[in-house]
Amino acid sequence: MERMEEYIIMEETAALVPKYDEYGRLGTIVYELYNTYNVERSPKEIMQQSCRYYGSTYEGKVHAAKHILGIRQMVPISVCEALRLYFFPTCSPDSDRCIWIAQSHIKTIQPYEKKKTKVILKNKQELIVDMQKGTLEGKMYKTAMLIFTLQQRMMNNYEK
Repeated sequence: MERMEEYIIMEETAALVPKYDEYGRLGTIVYELYNTYNVERSPKEIMQQSCRYYGSTYEGKVHAAKHILGIRQMVPISVCEALRLYFFPTCSPDSDRCIWIAQSHIKTIQPYEKKKTKVILKNKQELIVDMQKGTLEGKMYKTAMLIFTLQQRMMNNYEK
């Protein structure tokens, strides 16, 4: 697995999984369609840096998603609408256990052991998430609502 200091989310990015290194520093295992990277930044730092790269702020994306969806916490965000980069957190983004998953890379989800879910990505990689299947489906639904709402708003502007 290749090691990197920094990483910008792109179309191939499927998931950002937190992992502590041998020195106790929080980093990220980045799952892409064809590669896996070990990045020295936390998942939240990667999200923040990627939002800035695409011309916005993480805080702005979170605020907008809260407004659009009418929810207060753990909102999905659109890192970049033009590239359709939509991710949702598995728990509080401030938690060192938070995994960020790209909605577009999920093939299927299955219940796994007690109160866990297996996420099977389109490239057949598997992630085990500490939440029940129904809770994960709810997060996927909220992400789909964000995608739909933003796409509808863009289409309404083209029709005028």
